[in-house]
Amino acid sequence: MKFKRQCFWLKKLGEKWRKPKGRQSKLRVEKKGKWKRPSIGFGRDKTQRELVKIKGELKTPIIIKNLRDLNRLNPKRDVGFIASTVGTKKSNGILKKANEIGVKIVNRKIKIKKVDKK
Repeated sequence: MKFKRQCFWLKKLGEKWRKPKGRQSKLRVEKKGKWKRPSIGFGRDKTQRELVKIKGELKTPIIIKNLRDLNRLNPKRDVGFIASTVGTKKSNGILKKANEIGVKIVNRKIKIKKVDKK
């Protein structure tokens, strides 16, 4: 569910939620007819908080920094996220190894650069 901030018409402020603090703010007072505000009831269960939903299934995210981290993954219950500090060369190696094992990597695609050697 998306929550609109009070001045949603200002594009430069973006989609981030900010608590309404104005003295005469109808959204702060939760007047009838205004849109919803985030509250405690919108959270997930404790058992599902750290899980990621992929194609309707809840899986545990595991950050992968090198090839040895792939051994920690269980393809049935885990999903891999390659760390942002990993470069293209190493991430391609991780992706190829993950395809062999059958592990799903969510945040990267294979970027193979062809080099002609003469």
